[in-house]
Amino acid sequence: MIETLIVLTIAGFIGYTAQITGLCMVRGVSDWMRGRRLRLTGIVMAGFWIYLFTPLIAYYDRPFLNVYAFHWTIPLGGLIFGVGAAFNGACSISTATRLASGDLRMLLPMIGWLAGWVMLILLQVEPNLDRSTFHPGLVPWFAVSALALASVLVFWRFRARWRMWSGIMLVGIFAGALFLYEPAWSPSDFVRDAGLNLMGGDSLSPSILRAMLLVAMLVGMGVGAWRFGRFHWRSPASGDVSKYLGSGVLMGVGSALALGGNDYQLLLALPALSMAGVSALAGMLAGIWLGTKLLRTLAKKNRVAQ
Repeated sequence: MIETLIVLTIAGFIGYTAQITGLCMVRGVSDWMRGRRLRLTGIVMAGFWIYLFTPLIAYYDRPFLNVYAFHWTIPLGGLIFGVGAAFNGACSISTATRLASGDLRMLLPMIGWLAGWVMLILLQVEPNLDRSTFHPGLVPWFAVSALALASVLVFWRFRARWRMWSGIMLVGIFAGALFLYEPAWSPSDFVRDAGLNLMGGDSLSPSILRAMLLVAMLVGMGVGAWRFGRFHWRSPASGDVSKYLGSGVLMGVGSALALGGNDYQLLLALPALSMAGVSALAGMLAGIWLGTKLLRTLAKKNRVAQ
């Protein structure tokens, strides 16, 4: 019972911190394009805090860091996911963050995401690649030392942005702890498994604990939104349906090809140091950049036309 309360508290803390720090890869890329690079740097680095738990992973024999070989479908999937996330204005975690802030439009990309994933399964084009377990060696010691040093430098040189940086780092640390207890805790994993199970697929129904973790995370996000005045009800307008459903389909197709959404790539695939994870994340960043540029170009043309 105490152990369950601890992990639920961790999930709630992740949700709260993700809300108040603006943890979103789409926002990170947008900031980068404006010359503000600290947010995206922190988001990319945060997943490596999972190395803190390397001794516990070995002790409990729960090696969930998997290495996949490179395949051309993986960066392609990342690119497609990134474009969809840019059109949606939010990636995996930030879609849940906006939903917890009262934005009911975010239900549509979740539905579209599941539809895109299922579509690939029905077409039998979902990649099924061999994997091996990651053996870190001395990498965790160097990585954690580098993260600690980077955090000290940010505190020293960018004091005004320390709150954002430290929040993102804390999400990485607590996400690593949660993965140790439940490797499939992320919102995108839950939506995928629940949807595929309801459709009679091979996926197991998510456990009650996973549902409780998702609820705890959404509650944390909602509390953060309420505390900082970000909670506002937003219902889908008629023009929103195709936009957000279509964005979700792209994210679903992309995450299926890339073997996971950006939460998986950042928190699990990238720390495993596989070419698959690196190429998927590179594709996602390129896709978000491309989608953002396209949206800005269209907005500029609309302003000129008016």
